[in-house]
Amino acid sequence: IRKCLSLLLIKYESSGINAEYGVAKAVEKKLLNKKKAGKAKAPFKRAEYFVNENYRSSMNIKRIGRLKHQVVKIPESVNIFFVMRIATVRGPMPQDVRKILQSLRLNELNNAVIVQRSDKMVKNLSMVEPYITWGYPSMRSVHGLVFKYGYGDVKGEKSALSSNLLIENTFSEQGLLCIEDIVKQLFEAGPHFSLITKFMYPFKLTPPKGGFRRVATSFKQNGAWGNRAEKINALVRKML
Repeated sequence: IRKCLSLLLIKYESSGINAEYGVAKAVEKKLLNKKKAGKAKAPFKRAEYFVNENYRSSMNIKRIGRLKHQVVKIPESVNIFFVMRIATVRGPMPQDVRKILQSLRLNELNNAVIVQRSDKMVKNLSMVEPYITWGYPSMRSVHGLVFKYGYGDVKGEKSALSSNLLIENTFSEQGLLCIEDIVKQLFEAGPHFSLITKFMYPFKLTPPKGGFRRVATSFKQNGAWGNRAEKINALVRKML
């Protein structure tokens, strides 16, 4: 501050203006600008905005209520699901939906996880379907995801699953010695499935070329969200 004041004094003295008066006016102008900046008003929102937000919120809740009770038929051979976050629906998000997405670690767009099949999981996925796409991944899809996008928590640091030595050092007690063992455990929902999924970070994928189309429409209606069953593998291939 002292340096700025001395520079101002020199400036005004050289120009013939009363130095003290000039400095005082400059400081006053700066303080006035700060005061105006501090009182910056929030963007004005019309009443229609709040009406529309309330309408979207009620529609989301009704839609999720319908999805909660839908019956999903899944082949007995399916042990795991591939789940990917693809959308953020406009309007407030219901609290139970937010909790499910957080438990799945799908807080960000294009994050994906592999989860184990269960009746509770099917119910949860049905409730959050407008935000995700999911299906039944093949061994090839799981292999590609782990090898290209697989990261694990190694001593508190995010590390790529790029070497068998890393797997052996981490899971030697479980008898897992290479990345192929990780892929097999995930695909077959083996006894160490939970341990591996806790160790691994969600897959951070790149959307298919051109992005997802019609994310506000279900896959059954040629949209993006919802259960793709075995067709999820075609989507995974586009992102590998």
